[in-house]
Amino acid sequence: MSEVHEPYWLVIDGYEDEPAAFGVPPYVGFHIRYICGVFESMNVAYEVKSIDACRLSPPDFSSCLGVVIFAGAVVPGKYLRGTPISLKEVQRYISEIEKDTPILCGGWAIRGWKQNGWQPLRPNLFLSVQDTDASLHYFLKNQEWKHLRRTGEQWSQWAQSGAASKAVTTHDDLGGPLTLEVEVYQGCVRYKRGCKFCIEPKKGVPIWRQPEDIIAEVTHALDAGVSHVRLGGMTDTYTYQAEGVVEMEYPIPNPEPIAQLLHGLREDERLDILHTDNANPSIIAEHLDEAEEITKTLVETLSDGAVLSFGLESADPNVHENNWLNCDASQLKSAIRLINKYGREKGERGLPKLLPGLNFIAGLNGETSQTYQMNFNLLKEIKDEGYWLRRINLRQVEGHGFQEVNEADFSSFKQRVRDDFDAKWLEEMLPIGQKLGKVWWESHDSRTRLPRHLDESYRAEEIRGKAGVSFGRQIGAYPILVGMSYLAPLESQSEVVVVGHGKRSITAVESQIPFNSATMAQLRSIPGIGEKAAWRLVSDRAKRQSKKRPEPDTLTEIFAESSLHCSPLAEQILQL
Repeated sequence: MSEVHEPYWLVIDGYEDEPAAFGVPPYVGFHIRYICGVFESMNVAYEVKSIDACRLSPPDFSSCLGVVIFAGAVVPGKYLRGTPISLKEVQRYISEIEKDTPILCGGWAIRGWKQNGWQPLRPNLFLSVQDTDASLHYFLKNQEWKHLRRTGEQWSQWAQSGAASKAVTTHDDLGGPLTLEVEVYQGCVRYKRGCKFCIEPKKGVPIWRQPEDIIAEVTHALDAGVSHVRLGGMTDTYTYQAEGVVEMEYPIPNPEPIAQLLHGLREDERLDILHTDNANPSIIAEHLDEAEEITKTLVETLSDGAVLSFGLESADPNVHENNWLNCDASQLKSAIRLINKYGREKGERGLPKLLPGLNFIAGLNGETSQTYQMNFNLLKEIKDEGYWLRRINLRQVEGHGFQEVNEADFSSFKQRVRDDFDAKWLEEMLPIGQKLGKVWWESHDSRTRLPRHLDESYRAEEIRGKAGVSFGRQIGAYPILVGMSYLAPLESQSEVVVVGHGKRSITAVESQIPFNSATMAQLRSIPGIGEKAAWRLVSDRAKRQSKKRPEPDTLTEIFAESSLHCSPLAEQILQL
């Protein structure tokens, strides 16, 4: 954080992760930007510091006019570039802040902790249970706290001013994989009787933003250096400005507004990756004609690798009824069929353009051992019919009022899904030899980016090809983890060739590796070239160069001189 000489408000971004909103790096959430948008619009001095930055360098509260702590992660997940703030960390920061310094805590995690009884006794501390930004704005104007909802005018103003705020311009991932999470609408079309485990129905009847407002927000972010956007906040992409939301169980999708939004965003050539998230299979199934038109628009405008998360949660009709779930197995299959019809074609980065993902939740009321078999049978039907699922998300229910998970049943089901479906679908979608473009390298020797990976030495070109393991992903929603058996400079990107498969990840090698500079580690990472063959190729190459003998004209001849066979895969990866 840059040195600040005047008193300022400190904003700690503890990240958000909601059912319809990402905010853990490389994503920058919209709630943190709205908070910063308030400061920007009122010309109040402020600084932003992520929770991960706080862990590396503890914040100095001595010059703070006030502190905002945002904690919005309520969906359990594994994170590769950041870790959400914990209640223990929030409590520690509160204890370190001067007693007369105002503190505002907001986000769905704060609400959850408060509902579970957390109510720290401290003067001038406010736990927001509505819109944190609106409460902040009121305090800055009136010097008192109040629970408030933002108005439509404020929403637009703070979204646009926050798009180029310090939440964006000081973000560590700006210029790299930073992805702007944009709130398209609030609420859920199933607000009357929504899924019991989900927070989204609690937000009430959907409140839509207009396409031109969203486009203006994104334009401000592009001006600030952002290149990647995910349209979030939506519980269902297909019900954006749908007809009959209040009156109908299955509102009618409206293809025009989403087309206006997506095509409008694509008019700005600075926008690179564009993705969206959730979709309700029952809406698609009940309105196939309208859904087909929207699907075509999504395929035309979104970047390849786009995933529509389908929240089936359970194939068991009893679980469906007991938990007010949003679709049944028949509706799900109809929606999967439509998305596969248009989305399987691969795009410029080598990924299918648009595929469904599927969510299952264990521990819902009414679940039995037979539930898991029903779930498995449904997946088998989908696989046997030749359809693709891009990802299968398995998690246990969070919150009160649900039954205990049978750990043995859940563990067995998870293993069967990974073995019988995840791995096999991955091999079909990304076969050996498939090229993938723009893989962003994030960590060495560990799937998670560690504090030491921030050192510049890990980003130096000199480390390319050295022994070790690199992990990376393509930019976008739900990217596939890519492992490589040698080092690449972190925070750089490469085109790679698939050489192996895990259950939910792939092994790859960079494409077009110059043979004359290829390292031992690079050569032995190519299937068919083991340790001995790699050593022989490097040794014979050194002898030719020392004796200044002419290089053979082809890779086949080079390998033959070393009494080795050059496989088609090696020919694809290496170049003279």
